[in-house]
Amino acid sequence: MLFRQRRVTAFLICLLALWPGIIQAAPPLYWPTPNPAFFEGAEWDEVTQPTASGRPESALFGCVRNGGSRFHEGLDLKPIGRDRNHEATDAIYAAMPGRVMYINKVAGNSSYGRYIVLEHPEADVPVYTLYAHLANIETGLREGDFVTGGQRIGTMGRSAGGYSIPRQRAHLHFEIGLRKTSHFDRWYKEAGYTGKNHHGDYSGLNLIGADPVDFWDDVRTQEFKDFKSYFHGLPTAFTLRVGTNTVPEFINRYPGLLTKSIPVDGVSGWDIEYTWYGLPKKWTPLGPEAFPYGAKEGDLALVEFNPEAFAGQCRDTLEFSSSNPEGTAKPGKNLKSDLKMLFGF
Repeated sequence: MLFRQRRVTAFLICLLALWPGIIQAAPPLYWPTPNPAFFEGAEWDEVTQPTASGRPESALFGCVRNGGSRFHEGLDLKPIGRDRNHEATDAIYAAMPGRVMYINKVAGNSSYGRYIVLEHPEADVPVYTLYAHLANIETGLREGDFVTGGQRIGTMGRSAGGYSIPRQRAHLHFEIGLRKTSHFDRWYKEAGYTGKNHHGDYSGLNLIGADPVDFWDDVRTQEFKDFKSYFHGLPTAFTLRVGTNTVPEFINRYPGLLTKSIPVDGVSGWDIEYTWYGLPKKWTPLGPEAFPYGAKEGDLALVEFNPEAFAGQCRDTLEFSSSNPEGTAKPGKNLKSDLKMLFGF
């Protein structure tokens, strides 16, 4: 076992030395576990940990749980090292340089168990990455610390709140995406939640992940260049026109999602392009010409949508008429909730 761990560590050092120059991304990107298999050409089912169902897709992103009815927002990566008690021992590494924004040390407070959230200001769109189900947090790591890409931040495990993960299914749950609001606690209370918000702005309800499988595939094939291009290039499932004079705090944090500069005299609204699962990936500020009959604050209109993008999906971003599923749609429960976070209406 000791020989194996030394061999893996040696590979990791070589990978971290070579990889950033190979993919030419800014900031440089790092695989979050010591397992070299994916970048040696392995398929996803060789590096991921499925649920008790044994279905390989259950480790991936999307409507892959409970027979397709439950959404999984991340990617579950299996270990390659175990101790004499068969517990996972893999180190967990920061996928990019970034700042430690949140550490949950109390496993029972979240279905993520012990988890860390980093934000990455060096990226052109300062995404978050999340590392969950950790056995432990690296000694001395504190919120507010800056970490380098590839720096060890914890150890893979099987911690979770409200359910148990058996040792044979220990894994890293990895996410990458955007934070919806910096005022989550206010939204949480207004939404009628009665339990304590233990996690501030870094509750899973306030984080919307992109598909890590798609992201890492782009990295491996060297198609990934920067996050603006990546997000803008994701397939558009629908475009929502929002009437408002507000420039949301979200877009002040993520100006890289804009298609053009905000007019100096302000906005009358936005055309927001969404993925099927509700990630607001592309924002176009609108002037009064977009609303020939005027617009009220909070007016919503679907400019276009692709019904095929929602076939068999479970996310409830749009609701379709049962009598005319391809011709009629309106914002669903999850989309309305997110709009409340983004705009307050």
